[in-house]
Amino acid sequence: MIKDLDQSSLKQWIEDSLSTNTNILAEGYQGKTLLYSNNNQKLVIKIPHGRGFIKYLHTRMIRHEARVYQQLQKLEGIPVCYGLIDKQYLALEFINGDPIRNKRPINNEHYFKSLFELIEQMHTKGVGHMDLKKKDNLLVTHLDEPCVLDFGAAIIRKNGFHPINHFLYRLAIRFDYNAWIKHKYYLNLDNISEKDAVYYRRTYIEKIAKNIKKIFLQ
Repeated sequence: MIKDLDQSSLKQWIEDSLSTNTNILAEGYQGKTLLYSNNNQKLVIKIPHGRGFIKYLHTRMIRHEARVYQQLQKLEGIPVCYGLIDKQYLALEFINGDPIRNKRPINNEHYFKSLFELIEQMHTKGVGHMDLKKKDNLLVTHLDEPCVLDFGAAIIRKNGFHPINHFLYRLAIRFDYNAWIKHKYYLNLDNISEKDAVYYRRTYIEKIAKNIKKIFLQ
């Protein structure tokens, strides 16, 4: 599974970290993210949050995310997934980079061309991210390359007759391309090129959300 580290040792490290509230990289509504570092090996460990039914739901989300990562393995720009520890802790490759919220790419054209190709590859594998607009889910690596994170809300397209799933998948694709445009044309959406404009089609959900935001910002 993970080089030079068995699951029982990693599970013990996780439980020790949680009991002492240490090695925390981030916290969110779904749970905590821990940073494991040993012998030049770094891992990100995602932990479900809550108790009882809430923890059950968050654990289901973690397991769903593990399936998404496994489906996207070997794609450049997607962290390596090392699987689940104790069926509830998700172990991922640590990527050296900064959220696009904090760091814009130096080579803007190259970065967003690579990101577009990555999004297309994700869709070819039947995965729509759905939450790519969130700036913390998109990294600018130390090599100025894109890396996509956090597939908790992602939609996996099912084979066969699944109309609701297929509708959500198509919606996710639109969200992904709209997010790509918004990141690329940061604060400059009035100057979208004709070539890129075909990928920007706001959904009714996005239009409603924008109108609500305007009301509260007045």
